[in-house]
This record gives sequence, structure tokens and C-alpha cells, in this order.
Amino acid sequence: MKDTVFLHNDEYYYEIIRNNIKRIRLEHNLTQQDLADLTGLTRQYICDIENKSRNKHLSIAVLGRIADALNLHIIEFFIEDDKLKIEIKDILKTINKSEEKELINS
Repeated sequence: MKDTVFLHNDEYYYEIIRNNIKRIRLEHNLTQQDLADLTGLTRQYICDIENKSRNKHLSIAVLGRIADALNLHIIEFFIEDDKLKIEIKDILKTINKSEEKELINS
């Protein structure tokens, strides 16, 4: 049987998500309270997610609520590399445009 090899520990992935949530929230000029109001979560919960020392692990459902509130595709929270972020955003825009065309033509 093969041994499982992990490249990163869990905290590595939570750190990427935590940093992206905070960065994107600030890019949208939202306070933690604003994001809490948009998601139905508490400000303290948002604070706990963003604060590394609080070690708040979040569910995919909560991550989805945050993505919806920020009008993002959930995948954007998992991207670490800035160049890759731009490429993926372009791909997502293309996909969204083709879906719009399909809806219009149907």
C-alpha cells in the first residue's frame, strides 16, 4: 500500500482562504460588519475567520455564503498566485458570457 504524501498541512489552505476573504472584503470596501450583514453571519465570526490566531475553520457552506455575498465564484478563495487569479477570473468571465448567450438563444 502506498503512503499518503501531503504537500501542505490544513493550516496552509486555511491561511490562503483567510487571506483571500480579507483581501477581497477590503477591495469591496466592506467592513467585517458589512460582510456579516450580507452573509447572515456575525461580525465576530467574520473576525474569527480572518484572524490567524483564532484558528477558525469554516465549512464549505459558510464559504459559499461569503462568495455569494461578494458576488464571486467560490474558487477565487482557493487561489494563492496573483497571476493565476487573473487567468481564472478571465476564464470565469468567458464561461459566464457563454452561459448568458445560451440563455438568450434558448
